[in-house]
Formats: sequence, structure tokens, C-alpha cells
Amino acid sequence: MFLQAIVLFAVPAVFALGAVTDVISYRIPNWIPGLLLALFAAAAPLSGMQIEAVGLHVAVFVAALVFGMGLFALNVVGGGDAKFFAAVALWMGPAMIAKYTVVFAFVGGAFAVLILVLRRMPLPASASHFPVLGQLLRPTSGMPYGVALGIGALIVLPGTSLFAKALTP
Repeated sequence: MFLQAIVLFAVPAVFALGAVTDVISYRIPNWIPGLLLALFAAAAPLSGMQIEAVGLHVAVFVAALVFGMGLFALNVVGGGDAKFFAAVALWMGPAMIAKYTVVFAFVGGAFAVLILVLRRMPLPASASHFPVLGQLLRPTSGMPYGVALGIGALIVLPGTSLFAKALTP
């Protein structure tokens, strides 16, 4: 029962929260990837995951963190994006990391095109009531890539072994 609560409800909520906080503030607070790590630490033993499999998930996490921090050092992504990516990668593990990477890249590309198109259009006067929208559509604003990371995670999570285990009675 506790495994189902973690995998089917808590983790998707944290994925969504990472996306939403990035849109609102252009930041992903450290507690979001930290919570994903803690939830994995609870879910892995509850699912009966073998220590070797846990080690492979951790290896994917470390590789993703190193990759993300490299992109952060090159000023390609924010630090929150890099940590969020690594924490999500822990959940994806070796079996789903490639699919996740492709999915979030497509989601990110579609989101970027949408934002760039909307940034070329004049904002209606009613948009001033939504400061987040104004910030997002400002031509000089960055792109909150946590949106793609979170949505991609929500799309791919049902294919993970932990999700399948949570559905097994």
C-alpha cells in the first residue's frame, strides 16, 4: 500500500511540482530533487528491488548529475534543472533513461517552439493580470526547462519497473 502511494501519487506530484515551480519562478528548489531521492530510497526496498538494480539506478543518477552539472558549467541549463534531471534519472534507471531523454527532448522542443511563437504575438491586456504569463512570454526570458523534464517524467514513469511493481498486487 505504501509503495503504491509513493509511486502512483507522490512521485508524479513531485514531477509536476518541479515543472510548475520552474514556470512560476524559473527555479527548482533543492528540496524537490531531494524529495525524489528520498522517495526512491523508500520505494526501492518496498518493491523488493535487488541491491544490484539499486546500484544501477544510482549509477544512472550519478551519470545524469555529472552530465547536468557539465551543462550547468557551460551555462546551458540551470543548476535546478541539472539536479531535477538527475533525480528523475534515478527513477528511470538504466532501462528507461534513453526513452526518458528522447521524450523530454521532444516535449522541450515542442514547448520551446510554442513559447517562441507566443512571444512573437502581442499580449492581450488581460495578460497583465497573470505576471507569470508576462514573464514567460517576455522575449528576453529564458526557457524553464523543468517543464519538459517534469512532463517527460510523467509520460515515461508508467513504463518503469517501480511503476509496474506498484501495480502488482
